[in-house]
Amino acid sequence: MLNDILTTILHSIVSVVILFILTRIMGKKQLSQLTFFDYVVGISIGSIAAAFAVDSSINYAKGITGLIIYALFPVILSIISLKNYKARKLLDGKPIILVNNGQIVEKNLKKVQLTVNDVLEECRLKNAFNLADIEFAILETSGKMSVELKPPNQPLTPKDMNIQTAYQGLCLNVIIDGDILDDHLQMIGKDRMWMQEELRKQNVLDFKEVLLGYIDSKNQLVVQKKNNSKPSNPLM
Repeated sequence: MLNDILTTILHSIVSVVILFILTRIMGKKQLSQLTFFDYVVGISIGSIAAAFAVDSSINYAKGITGLIIYALFPVILSIISLKNYKARKLLDGKPIILVNNGQIVEKNLKKVQLTVNDVLEECRLKNAFNLADIEFAILETSGKMSVELKPPNQPLTPKDMNIQTAYQGLCLNVIIDGDILDDHLQMIGKDRMWMQEELRKQNVLDFKEVLLGYIDSKNQLVVQKKNNSKPSNPLM
């Protein structure tokens, strides 16, 4: 009995470690970007890992080999898609126009096995409640639908009104959950001494009190303390 428990624990640890390594190799994809093949492969890998963890009759060679084989297929297909355009079209498909100039393209609905209601629902989710307002609605290879409104129905932008806007840029995190990100400070030519001085200006005596600290587009330090939902005002 004890040997069985120890065997299960060891198999479980090995399967989890292998799964972690394989998922890192397979790359990061959002769930919405997974193809049906990726989804099936993911379920299969999980099933193999679970069986390997609890079934002592499956030895290490069989379990690890099965996991690796199933994990390698998406990686290989992804490499092929990157290298060859024709293969990419075959493996990933191509975008399909579902709405053209306010009119539903019925033949394309049949190709992708969607109903009119499905298209209308996706349009509403894109804040397009009237088909006549839509120039194009395209089903992307990821399964998401992109909607382009006709020019008169598109929202105004500063460019449309000839309004000049300042470049904002990205905020740079320098403290996360009480830890100073020294490499980020080096990127802007600052150090911990500068950080501590800036924190004192905002009545923060210890950086461990900080949930999030970042440099905004105006090159000012914005600090949000732990257990405090509002960031303190940056001081010059």
